[in-house]
Amino acid sequence: MRKELKIIGFILLLMNSTNLFAQDVEFSQFYANKIYLNPAFAGSDYDPRVSLGYRNQWPELNSAYISYSVAYDQYVDGLGGGLGLHIMQDEQGGGSISTTMVSGMYAYSLRVSRSLLIKTGFQVSFIERKLDDTNFTYPDQTDEFYINGLINPFTGEGEIDYPNRNYIDFSTGILASYKNWFIGFAAHHISEPDQSFKAESSYSKLPRKYTLHCGVNVPVFRNGLHRSAFSLAPNFLYQQQSSNKQLNYGLYLSKGSIIYGMWYRDNLELEYDAIILQLGVIRDWWQVSYSYDKTISKLIHTNTGAHEISFLMRFKYSNNGIMEKRIRKRRKNGRISCPKF
Repeated sequence: MRKELKIIGFILLLMNSTNLFAQDVEFSQFYANKIYLNPAFAGSDYDPRVSLGYRNQWPELNSAYISYSVAYDQYVDGLGGGLGLHIMQDEQGGGSISTTMVSGMYAYSLRVSRSLLIKTGFQVSFIERKLDDTNFTYPDQTDEFYINGLINPFTGEGEIDYPNRNYIDFSTGILASYKNWFIGFAAHHISEPDQSFKAESSYSKLPRKYTLHCGVNVPVFRNGLHRSAFSLAPNFLYQQQSSNKQLNYGLYLSKGSIIYGMWYRDNLELEYDAIILQLGVIRDWWQVSYSYDKTISKLIHTNTGAHEISFLMRFKYSNNGIMEKRIRKRRKNGRISCPKF
């Protein structure tokens, strides 16, 4: 009961405060959700691909934050770039607030030189937010000194004006890849749409989010031979949404079909937020990964982090000799060298 009251109280605080704004869902496996991170990633591989994602944050709080993601993207020769479709469902407080987002995107590829590739992406999204107050407990129904917390089944709070809120959203991004290096920038929610559930409340915008990410893949050769035993991929990712800032930095180590990852998440307030540990397997046409966010901030005594699983499947073209080589040569113009997860 106490845990449920904490969740509901937190949600009500977000609903009624004019100083707090909603924030985006955050995945720890950034590059397993490429087109969610940056729309310019659409079609950034040789082959069409489908990716699935699941994240359960703070599971001990009775399903406080659960997110599902499915995406499809591919490079299209006739369009000179990639197309993508992304669908995400986010549940907060056991479904008290649910958000469904359907996004379509196009990323144009420009081959500047043999080593330099630039991609620009554009995204349009339809977003539906639903509020279910069936199990809400309001402040005028509770008493902290009462053993069960609830003393009054009735409340003076009025009805929700807009239990379903729909709006269109726009985002854009750019990527540059040079040999084993890449760098990208994305701006989401350019129009900062209104998300308010209440008619009399002030304009409740979804703040614009800025993302900067960069990395390099470094092969490590054994005994000086030109055959890498394994590779290291140090990366960093910076995001800012309203007054909230976050820096993620770490590296991936890959050897054969196994990839290990370790990241630090820093909220830039002189305190580390979490350590992200990751283990993945990559095969020819599929890959799967699990990650765990270990909280190391002051919240370590109130939550147990987050679990995240991703799965990706590539659709390989059949081996038809010269035709396949031509297709892959053209598709190479749209590929960005970056981590798989």
